[in-house]
Amino acid sequence: MAQAKATILIIEDEPGFRKIYKDFLQNEGYTVLEADDGDKGLILINSAHPDLVLLDLVLPQVNGFEVLTRLRAAEATKDLPVIIFSVLGERDTVKKGLELGASDFAVKGFYSPGEMLSKIRSLLFKSDMHKHMVTYKVDVAETRVDAPKLEQDMGMTKLFECPHCKSRIHLELIPDYTRTDGHWFSAHFICPGCKTQF
Repeated sequence: MAQAKATILIIEDEPGFRKIYKDFLQNEGYTVLEADDGDKGLILINSAHPDLVLLDLVLPQVNGFEVLTRLRAAEATKDLPVIIFSVLGERDTVKKGLELGASDFAVKGFYSPGEMLSKIRSLLFKSDMHKHMVTYKVDVAETRVDAPKLEQDMGMTKLFECPHCKSRIHLELIPDYTRTDGHWFSAHFICPGCKTQF
């Protein structure tokens, strides 16, 4: 996906902030859509299919956490890159946003437009790679030699069960094509039910 063709949706109720980022991102070659509340944002996501969303948390109608929850619950948008960009920077708020499936979290005032652009480019690149990449999900069997120790080190109290939705978590393997000496993967644990990553 050429960056000039990427579409970014800004869901933000502050007109001044939207204008700053709309102008900046358009100058970088992106198509920019705007929504001033969560309801309008969800409608635009489903109709215009943006490549990335910049999402405020404090919004009229539907707040940012609810927008994110709905996106991650829908098959069509479960992998859509979403950067939460909010004045709310408390540790619990950041933790909640990431647990709900935000791709990144940025606190307003701590990042310049240029730094945000780096985050956006990185996420668009990863998203494009992900669309064309085959990944592998495998179960972790308790009978395997190191599974009990891994379970203990991860702090899982009910074997490899998701603490949120009780599904059995999988180990997702992502091919590392930078290595040529055998099959190399990066890996993380993911719940097939609620899509939480561990």
